[in-house]
Amino acid sequence: MRRDKSTAGLNADYQRLLEVVELFPRGVQARRLAEILGRIPRDEFGSDITKRIRSLRSQLANLERKGHITIEATAEYGNIYRPVNSPFDMSLWTLDHARANFANYREGRFGSDPVPVAAYSMMLTIWRNTIVEDVHAGDGLSRIHDGEMFAANVTVFRVIRDFLTTVGHSPAGRAEWDLLRHTLVDPNRIAAGTRTVADLLGEHYERWAEHASDTCAYYADLTAPADRDMEWFATGKACSGAVQPNWFGLPYWPGVVQQFLAAEHDSALPLPAEQLRAGLLDGPDRMDPEILLWCVEAGIGYMRLRGH
Repeated sequence: MRRDKSTAGLNADYQRLLEVVELFPRGVQARRLAEILGRIPRDEFGSDITKRIRSLRSQLANLERKGHITIEATAEYGNIYRPVNSPFDMSLWTLDHARANFANYREGRFGSDPVPVAAYSMMLTIWRNTIVEDVHAGDGLSRIHDGEMFAANVTVFRVIRDFLTTVGHSPAGRAEWDLLRHTLVDPNRIAAGTRTVADLLGEHYERWAEHASDTCAYYADLTAPADRDMEWFATGKACSGAVQPNWFGLPYWPGVVQQFLAAEHDSALPLPAEQLRAGLLDGPDRMDPEILLWCVEAGIGYMRLRGH
């Protein structure tokens, strides 16, 4: 891996740390580094573990200042540490790089349009993989059942997809990102059924809204340079995130719905088959969350298309 500056001045601990980071051109989190280096045991937590990880992050920050690694502050995964010049650092990509990566790693499963894939990647970062999961989880606060979560995820996806589609390939300034932020964090925005975002999240709404606002501000900074229009952003963003092609709005969804309706279920469909099909294809965010809860419990999320 090529480095920007000589490592001659680094002590043995820093040299070893840099060697391990260079094993992860896609990026690695501090906790994983601490486990590999033997500084913490795997799958253990506590104040002492947190203290050791914090110390490692301080060393990593020093390596960044010396020009040996880069740090990407992500809302979804926290800080991601990479060797300098990593081919997987989106901030280093040109539009051509983004197009090539999407074609090589995503297009085969998601089709040629990166916008819906980028919208889901952003949805995961802004909404799904946040305090929202604690509010939803069965072993957590349980304020949101699975049907409501299904609807709420698609609602955020649709808001973001519409934003990306409206902006198109033009540059997006602070005003455009502020408009998206305002739409998403509006406490009265209907998230699922008749429930608003504020109602779904309760006392945790403010914490989530701050996170969502910070993430939109981060995206605004990322697209501030003149050579980074929204085609660059959407194409690059579509290359990241654990997005699945069997989600609503993506290529496999019609087949998933067809297979789900053709399957045998332990209880009767909550709606006539054609009505349920039309609703699922039109958008789960526009359906009764109780109907969606039945679908989730009946296994719609486990449908897998043959050959995919």
